[in-house]
Amino acid sequence: MFEKNEMIRSWQYALFILGVALCLLGALLMVAGEGILAEKHSGIAAVVGISGIGLIARARNRGKKQE
Repeated sequence: MFEKNEMIRSWQYALFILGVALCLLGALLMVAGEGILAEKHSGIAAVVGISGIGLIARARNRGKKQE
């Protein structure tokens, strides 16, 4: 049973790190996205940032539901 909890924790950390990376990517696109994605880059940057926030929340909620 201990190994199952360790596996769940590793997935939580992976989701959390992926979410943080997506949030940082969204922030980068918001600041310097004009050179990468052309003029209308704020919508894509917002979607990327919100997806990152969702992954962070999913990583946090998943640990609370399973005991």
